Amino acid sequence: MIASISSTHKTRLNEIRKTLHTLGSKEAQFLKIELLFFEALAISKTYTEDLDENTLLAALKQLQNDQYQKTKIATRKASERESSIRRFVVSFRKALS
Repeated sequence: MIASISSTHKTRLNEIRKTLHTLGSKEAQFLKIELLFFEALAISKTYTEDLDENTLLAALKQLQNDQYQKTKIATRKASERESSIRRFVVSFRKALS
């Protein structure tokens, strides 16, 4: 993470991580999960856009390129989509910790 992250942003990122745990990985909750993801991205971008200095932003960008894109793929079964959402949520929580 960034060395000089503010305490309010630390608190908010911690709240997002806890909220992710309570939301679960159901498809019905995915819109809320997406909003939390983009809020975390916005918070991390307020410090610097340099991925070498901002490890949180680098982790979130990597997550966006890998797991988030897989959640957008149309699948035949809802269980496949929920499985990709679950992987995304777990990776998102790890990036925030």
